[in-house]
Amino acid sequence: MKNYRPYLIFLITLIVFSILFFINHTSSKIRIPETNHLSTGWIFEDEEITLPRKVNALKGETIEIERVLDASFHEPQVLMLRTSLQNIKIYLEDELLYEKSFGSSILEPYASMWHFLTLPRHIDGQTLRVELTSPYQEMSGQINEVFYGTHAMHYQYLFKTYGIRLLMGLLVLVIGITVMVSHFFFAQKQDRGFAYAGLFAVLLSLWMIAESRMLQFFTGSELLLGSLAYLALPLFPIPFIRYLKEYILNQRKKLLNILLYAFVIDFFFIILMQITGVMDYFESVIITHVLLIIGILTTTTMLFIEVKRDHNEKAFRFIKAFLALVFLAMVEIINFASGDYQHTSLYLSFGLMVIMVFLMISYARYLIGRLKLSYEKEFYEKLAYIDHVTQGKNRLAFERDLEMILGDHERQMKLRLIMFDLDELKKINDAYGHVEGDHAIKKAFDMISSIFGDQGMCYRIGGDEFACLYENQDEQFFLEKKELLQKEVAQFEKETPYHFGLSLGSSTYQSDMDQKALIKSADEKMYLDKHGFLQKIEKT
Repeated sequence: MKNYRPYLIFLITLIVFSILFFINHTSSKIRIPETNHLSTGWIFEDEEITLPRKVNALKGETIEIERVLDASFHEPQVLMLRTSLQNIKIYLEDELLYEKSFGSSILEPYASMWHFLTLPRHIDGQTLRVELTSPYQEMSGQINEVFYGTHAMHYQYLFKTYGIRLLMGLLVLVIGITVMVSHFFFAQKQDRGFAYAGLFAVLLSLWMIAESRMLQFFTGSELLLGSLAYLALPLFPIPFIRYLKEYILNQRKKLLNILLYAFVIDFFFIILMQITGVMDYFESVIITHVLLIIGILTTTTMLFIEVKRDHNEKAFRFIKAFLALVFLAMVEIINFASGDYQHTSLYLSFGLMVIMVFLMISYARYLIGRLKLSYEKEFYEKLAYIDHVTQGKNRLAFERDLEMILGDHERQMKLRLIMFDLDELKKINDAYGHVEGDHAIKKAFDMISSIFGDQGMCYRIGGDEFACLYENQDEQFFLEKKELLQKEVAQFEKETPYHFGLSLGSSTYQSDMDQKALIKSADEKMYLDKHGFLQKIEKT
């Protein structure tokens, strides 16, 4: 029950908070009034119209709409409206209050953006006139809705209306950065496929944020506002294609390379056309759309071939998410071609989010597999260096650690190698069985580790042999430790029906020694100690 206590406390706290949250929760809540729509009463060419509206207009033709302001404008109001790749002028009784033009240089490309204008008080009854001009036929007759109120009211409207798109873009950005950073640390050098998935997410997020109509909250750069969406659109398919090459369609690399180079060329082409003035971003975006259609159809075909003919399990899982993208991308293209720019990028964003969910699930599986593999590797490596009887380190660990210490000048000059041998282990096994023999081995190792493990590492390096890499060459200190060990051995021997003893020898590292010489010196001293024990037995 104790294991579930924190979860129960959390659940109770959540329930109590939820109950308190919804009890009379509207009475003292801070509220911002809704923004006001200035949609009706506008006059265009002597005809009253309601906004938003698409009217007939030629490329470059100026369209004018005007409206007599009502009593709401007796007090100061903030006007908000969005232009769609258009220049704008706002007049009050023929006095120019606001003007914004684009296209004067490559640093000011045409951009769809929000405009805010603070109107003076006491202007009710006066005529407000808006003039719009666009160099693009598709946008020339577009008149978007007009709003009035306070800045806070407008910001609330924008977040309520377009905030979900912004949040989706920011979420994809965070996911992409997280994937790239985690993959950098967890993946092997030759395994960078999911790094491309992360880069795809980052570039995709830039396009989503640019299309969210909320980019102005982060930057006022007209260059970025007018170019980011167009530049990100041919960029994000590039790492996506690389991901397909690495993980899904690795038998179709030639065709995928053609697609990849086509998007790279398209990216530089639209920049070149913009700089030279041959085609603006909006005019060249159709090329990117065509490439996207070709890429989607080609990828779909390859996926079906991989599933049907080659029985590619990865392609089978991926095609389900990709077909959702295909459907929504087609809806997006039809929507754009029909002139409905109010919902631009919405359908494609949802389709790409489906792909992102699939990639994140795949990456989660990949990470779990990598962590599991890493855990198993660590487990078996640890197992390889552990002695199963003593649960201490074995000979492999001894050789590894000794080599490590001898490779460190500071540590090697403090090294004392101590070798141990358990007396008459064969007689213990023969007379009392291997279980008792293992108990004697375990007890010997525990004694050695408890006494010499304070400044070193101890190992079982053979059947009845042990060693310690002790990083203290002080002779007097060693003799005190040796005496302490002999006392513990003598004490334990009184509790056993057999002789229990440890022979030992040690050697301190000298600058002219190599590994073999150090081991040989300690081994010889240990056998001298053992020889003394054997002589005592013979005399007895």
